[in-house]
Amino acid sequence: MRVATVVSRGDRGPFWDERGILFAPVPLVRHPKPFPASGLLHPLVLGAVVLLVLNDHVFKARWPSWWTGKLSDVAGLAMFPLLLQALWEQAFHRRAREFRPSRAVVTGAVVLTGFCFAATKLSEDAGNAWRWALGGVQWPFRVLGAVLSGAPLPHVQPTMHTVDVTDLITLPALLVALWLGWRRADVTTVEQAPPPR
Repeated sequence: MRVATVVSRGDRGPFWDERGILFAPVPLVRHPKPFPASGLLHPLVLGAVVLLVLNDHVFKARWPSWWTGKLSDVAGLAMFPLLLQALWEQAFHRRAREFRPSRAVVTGAVVLTGFCFAATKLSEDAGNAWRWALGGVQWPFRVLGAVLSGAPLPHVQPTMHTVDVTDLITLPALLVALWLGWRRADVTTVEQAPPPR
């Protein structure tokens, strides 16, 4: 007896086809329909953000070591490409009626993140550019903190950054972002596929 499995979108039980093959439907796991930037809501991404914040503001101060330095890189590489993808989706697909996450966009975000990360770890000039860019991103939050506390308004200041070639060993963390992004696109493709006959 030949048995085949098919994806089921209903309550149809096992059935025989005209060739004598028994089909055993496998229930399709339903996932929430993706919307622009919804990739940032995955538990792994949220966990990476929490880990990044805790490591930069707690772990490094209490337990400065080789592994706390690498931990931020791992967390950042795992979530940053998905942040870039989310920004792209918000910019170009926010009002689209039929939205589908793109494998090409998340792949490009992973490649761009990896290239820029490697450059900042190999080049002093790239590292300095990153320090000032990140300092500029943090500056509005520092201004808000100063306004709320009544302190003088701060100037833009570069962040701390170490050019360390050994940080490149954390690059495989990009595979987490790639896997999540491709999985999100694949789920959408399955959901939009026609039901089996």
